[in-house]
Amino acid sequence: MIPYCICFILKGSEVLMLNRVKAPTKGLWNGVGGKLEPEETPEQSVIREVMEETGIQIQYPKYTGIVSWNVDGINKGGMHVFITHLDPQIDYHTPLKMDEGILDWKEIDWVLEEDNYGVVSNIRHFLPDMIKSCEPLEFKCYYRNGQLDDVKELGLTR
Repeated sequence: MIPYCICFILKGSEVLMLNRVKAPTKGLWNGVGGKLEPEETPEQSVIREVMEETGIQIQYPKYTGIVSWNVDGINKGGMHVFITHLDPQIDYHTPLKMDEGILDWKEIDWVLEEDNYGVVSNIRHFLPDMIKSCEPLEFKCYYRNGQLDDVKELGLTR
């Protein structure tokens, strides 16, 4: 079972990011999400998590696949990835401090920059393809000694 979900909320050329105050991605910009609760589908979970962390009610988020990770040779889990588009007419003012951290709109190009060490390291490897793809994709991230070592696209999710 994949225990986590994450959502990237897009609005034009920007994405709503959360600078988290808790581990494991404390101090880094990330999408919005969390852990699936018992008996909850990934879609139900991401809708709930987005509401809890942003106050935004989303409907029909697009399922874009799975990202899993291997840490020092051990499979450690994964997350269901969703993307949703916020209506350009909606004003969602940031920066905004929430319980989970600080929300702010970031240019997608800024988030994906290779030398941007303030963003969770694997995002730039999977997000561009997941934004473009019509089918859900699967990625595997390999970490060694606390650093991202490799990311492999495994193709369409099974």
